[in-house]
Formats: sequence, structure tokens, C-alpha cells
Amino acid sequence: MIRKIITIILLFGLFFGLFMHYQSRWAPKKGFSDYRVYYKAGRDILEGKNIYKNIDTLEKEGITPFKYSPLFALSMVFLSSFSLNVSASLFFIINIIAILLIFRLSKKLIFFQEVSPGKISLILSVAFILSFRFILNCLDVGQVGLLILFLLVLALSFISQGKKTTGALLIGLSVMIKYMPFLFVFYFLWKKEFKIVAVVLLSLILYCLLPGIFIGFKTNFFYLKEWLPYIVGNSFSRGTFANTRNYSLWSLTERLFPSLGSNAMILIILAMFTVLLFFILKKHKISTEPKLAGFYNCLDYGMILLCVALFNPNAWPHNFVMMVFSYLLTVYYLFICNFKDKVVLVLILASFILASGESKSIVGVTIRNIFDNYAPVTIGSLLLFVALIKLKFCRLKCQ
Repeated sequence: MIRKIITIILLFGLFFGLFMHYQSRWAPKKGFSDYRVYYKAGRDILEGKNIYKNIDTLEKEGITPFKYSPLFALSMVFLSSFSLNVSASLFFIINIIAILLIFRLSKKLIFFQEVSPGKISLILSVAFILSFRFILNCLDVGQVGLLILFLLVLALSFISQGKKTTGALLIGLSVMIKYMPFLFVFYFLWKKEFKIVAVVLLSLILYCLLPGIFIGFKTNFFYLKEWLPYIVGNSFSRGTFANTRNYSLWSLTERLFPSLGSNAMILIILAMFTVLLFFILKKHKISTEPKLAGFYNCLDYGMILLCVALFNPNAWPHNFVMMVFSYLLTVYYLFICNFKDKVVLVLILASFILASGESKSIVGVTIRNIFDNYAPVTIGSLLLFVALIKLKFCRLKCQ
């Protein structure tokens, strides 16, 4: 009981500190940064305006383009009915709740061997520290990465319990926020989970039509007609790939092959990586023990979640909040094998060090700018990916 009370006090203190950091540092200076995009879309829905505006109009308003679905814009209507300050604070609290649920649900999915309450707290704390840089970035700029990760982990939890329809509906919902979770459709198709694939695809049609009930079908169809060309035009820009703060595989290709940085070269390398990925996912499990089946599924899920960030054409630092699940997965494994797997340990530490190179508060602006030229977060994510491959291909040290 004392341990629980201390934990609650520490968590409250941490989240209160994060909230004050958000209010004092980011809110006045950046106007809640990316959150303003969602807030403005909700206001536009309320006022009957076009949510997909031209760049000139957006520059006058000082915000970036809204690249999300009409359904997501509609979901922002309630929060947009408040002032920006109150709305952003409520969104921050929603994100904090999402963090707690992500760790709770991930623990249930991953843990296949009982550990003491003290060790559970330690595992969760270490995983939180390793991924804190991206959690903080996601909170600071008011991004939706934590909500997407929550929906995906919740979906995978339902699927692991045999509730495939519910899980598929949640995957579809996450795709309506940002399109990259659609990678799970290819994964389940590869695994011959045709029911999940069918429900996800049908749910996407439903979610596209749903806003018409509230805003009128004519307006909704206008939005849908604008949405796809708009998102393609704003996501697949060569200028975006060349940005040193973009840590996608697309951008990494531009860095590694500056003289050959054509669209064809990028697509060839991504295709090669995709073939490798599906070979890894198809690999037969070394262990057939029932208690490990869920853990091996989690290795697949961790790889797909990393790809949700890596394959994103606009993989800014906050996108790598998807690393949370993989860090928790590998940290748990190291604890139950008493850190006997030195290869995985080295890969995790190297991943963390490289990811920290993205933070100017840790390495300074000059070193951060040098690091950015070599995509440290991308390489760190790939090292974490390699750690998951190692666990899938080799006999686990805890067996």
C-alpha cells in the first residue's frame, strides 16, 4: 500500500510538472504548436468553412495544413468549442490518460511470466525513461501520436482476446487520424487474418461516411474529395524528405544517396526493406510453447509499430513515440532473463543514445545539428528493430 501511494504521488508530481512545462514554455511561444491545426479544423467545422485550405491562407493564420480525415476534424468539434488555452489543456490531460493506458495495456499484452510488483514498477519506469524524449515531444507540440498508439495497443489487446471485430474497428479508427497504421492491414493480410482485414476496410468506408450525418452528406463528400489529393500533395514533397528533422526511411535514403536521390532510388530501397520485413514476420517461431505465443506476436507488433514511424514520409520526432511498445517489450525481456542477453542490451542502449542525440537540451544545438545530418533517431529505431529480429530468430535466454 505504501509503495502504491508513493507511486501515485510520484506520477502526479511528474505529470503536474509536465503540464506546467507545457503551459509555461510552449503555450505562449508556439500557440500550442500542432494542436492549433486540430483546433482550427474543429472551429472550421462549427463555422461551415473548408478545413482543407490553401497554403497562402494558412501562412496568414500561422498554422500548418490540416492533413487529417473529416471524421477527425468532426471529433475536434467539442474541444474546439472552448478557448484555445482551455482546449489545449484538456487535450494534454487526454494524452496523459493515454500514456497510462498504453503502459497498462502493453504490460498485459507483453508479460508472459510473473514478476514481483517492485520489478514491474522498475520495468515500466525504465521503458518510460527510454522513450521519454518522444513522449515529451508529442506532449509539447500537441500531437496525436499518443492517441494513435493507445488505439492500436487497445486494438491488439482485443485481438489477443479473440475479439477481432472490435480490434479491427479500432485499427480503422486509428487510420482515420493518420494513415500509417494501415500497415497493420498488410500485416494481418500476410498472416491470413482475413476477417480482421475485411472489418478494417469496411470500417474505413463507414468512418468516411459517418460525418455526413452531422455536417450533411454534400459537405462531407466535398471534404472527402479534397482530402486525398491534399494529403498526398503535402506529404510526399521532396523538400520534406530533405529536411534534417525528418527521420523517415525516405529521408534517410536522401541522406545516404544524395547524388542518387531520385524517387526511383527511394522506392527501390523501401521495397527492399519491405520484402525483408515480411520475411522476418513470416519466420517460424523457434518456440512452440503456448505461453510464448503472445510474446512472439508482440515482437511482430513492435516491428510494425516501428514501421508506422519509419515509413511515414513526414516522420518528425514526435512520430517515434511508437517506440514505447518496443522499448517496453525489450526491457521486460532483459529483466526476466536477468540481462543475460548482452546483444539485446547493447542494441537498446545504442538505440537510446542515438535517439538522445535528437535532443538539443541534452547535446546542445550545435551537436544536435551535426547529428541530424546522419538521422540518429532513424538509426536508433533500426537498432531497436534489429533487437526485435534477434529475439524472433534466436532462442530466448529466459527459456
